[in-house]
Amino acid sequence: MDDLSITDWRLHDALRDLRLTNRFLGGYASTRRVLKPLVMRHRRLRVLDVGTGGGDSLGDLVHFGHRHACRLEAVGIDLNPGAVDYARAYLDETLSPRMRRRVRVETGDALDLDAGDGAFDIAVTSLFLHHFDESGAADVLREMSRVARTGILVNDLHRHPLAYLGVLALSRLLPASDMYRHDAPLSVRRGFRRDELAAVARSANLPTPDIRWHWAFRWTLSTLAC
Repeated sequence: MDDLSITDWRLHDALRDLRLTNRFLGGYASTRRVLKPLVMRHRRLRVLDVGTGGGDSLGDLVHFGHRHACRLEAVGIDLNPGAVDYARAYLDETLSPRMRRRVRVETGDALDLDAGDGAFDIAVTSLFLHHFDESGAADVLREMSRVARTGILVNDLHRHPLAYLGVLALSRLLPASDMYRHDAPLSVRRGFRRDELAAVARSANLPTPDIRWHWAFRWTLSTLAC
C-alpha cells in the first residue's frame, strides 16, 4: 500500500480486506472507546482522519457520533488518489445522503496538512503511523497536533509474535487479496511496543499521552482531555 502508483483494483481489494480487519479485530471499537467520553459531551465535533485509506473509519465515526447525538463533520485525507476515489465511492454507497454531506475526502499529505492551526477539534489516524520511521512518525504527530485544538488519537498495531502469527494465518486461510496477504503481516512487524509509541510522542513534543492496549493487539495513543 506504500506504492502510490497502485491505484486500481489491487488497492481496492486490499482496502476491502482491511475494512473487515477493522470490523472484526477491534479497529473501530478501539477508536470508539477512546472517543466516547468526548462524543457524549459535545453536540458537534470537527474531525480530521489522516491516512484515511478506504474511508471506512470515517463512516464508522460519523455513525458513532449520530448514535450519541453528536454531529461529526469529518474530513479524510490520503496521499494515494486511488484510495481517495475508493473512499468516496464507499461513503456514497454506505452513508445516507444527510450523513454523506458531513464527510469529505481529499488528496493530502500527512506531513504537510492543508489546514490552519486548530482548524479541527480532533485529528485521528488508524493503521497509518507504522508506515513511517520514528522521525517521520513524530512529524506526522506534530502536524496532527497543530491542526487539532482538543487533541489527537492514534490507533495502530502492537508488534507481538502472536499478532504476527495470527494475521499470517488469517491472510492465508481467508480469501484475501494478494496485497493484503503481503502487507498485513508486514504491518504487524512494523507495529509498535508501548515504549516506542511513547518515544515517538516525546519526539513530537506532545503532552503526556494516554497509551492503552486493546483487543486484538491494538494500541491507542491519545492526547484528548476526555
